[in-house]
Amino acid sequence: MKDFKMIDEQLALLRSRGLIIPNEEKARLYLLTNNYYNIVNGYSKYFPRDGEIYTAGTTFDEVWHLYIFDKEIKKAFLEAVLNAESHLKAVLAYRFAERFRSPYAYLNPQCYDQNKISSALRVISILSQFIKKYSGTKGTSIYHYVHHHHDVPIWVLVNYMDFGSLRYMLSDVRPDLQNAVAKDMMNFVRLWIPDAKKFPPEVLLSFMGNINAVRNVCAHNNRLLGFSCYQNCRRWDPLHDSHPVENLRSVYSVFITLQCFLTETEYGALHNAVRKRMNRLGHCLHSITLNDILRTIGFPDNWNSDAAKIQY
Repeated sequence: MKDFKMIDEQLALLRSRGLIIPNEEKARLYLLTNNYYNIVNGYSKYFPRDGEIYTAGTTFDEVWHLYIFDKEIKKAFLEAVLNAESHLKAVLAYRFAERFRSPYAYLNPQCYDQNKISSALRVISILSQFIKKYSGTKGTSIYHYVHHHHDVPIWVLVNYMDFGSLRYMLSDVRPDLQNAVAKDMMNFVRLWIPDAKKFPPEVLLSFMGNINAVRNVCAHNNRLLGFSCYQNCRRWDPLHDSHPVENLRSVYSVFITLQCFLTETEYGALHNAVRKRMNRLGHCLHSITLNDILRTIGFPDNWNSDAAKIQY
């Protein structure tokens, strides 16, 4: 069991390991309000060391700025994913309600792909739990619809679904419904890929899987640097021919796939925020280069300087 160390002891330990601390008062405040483990243990690994000894004149400020960079790009990614989630929920709810008019149709196994009935039953169970949980909670829209209309429309229920349950549901609905949703998402795709002819549902679902993984990292405030999704997303020529990706599990891969789910304003905000944060970090690093960090999330070298700001 490791001994508890006072902040001055933490600073002394860092100095003994060769980390330069230009401003002790600032470092003391940062450690008090942000946690030694989160800052040092989480981000010092990206700087040159021989064992536990820093070897390139690394400063505490560099580690701190890297911590802030990760924190800020997570905010930008999470906002973008929430926007994508909102669009997908609206489209799926509309197309499902258009196709199935009976009350609680989403709880009927016949409304799903009969070749995926086992998986569909899991989705139905999840949706039932949402209704059960909120039907007894006054002030919620589910409570209102259960007690006043004896039905909870799909366009109400989707507001209580997380990205994972949304993805599972879309994966298990009938192929014609998947195609309808994918066709609607072409309104976003064509903003960025004007020549695209079709957005295949299997590509959409593959993109959603890795977007969901990045969403969870950001929402739970885990480290995005060095993160790799659990599987490769599908390669889709209309997108990847213009945005070559070496690693289809990388954060950069998710970054470019978000084009297929966002408006010009929404994707432009993500693009510009990430670019701005990279430029700022680049000015704060001395013992490593910005490209060293870009590679940990799969971005091409010099992406921040090569990619123009998006005007929207």
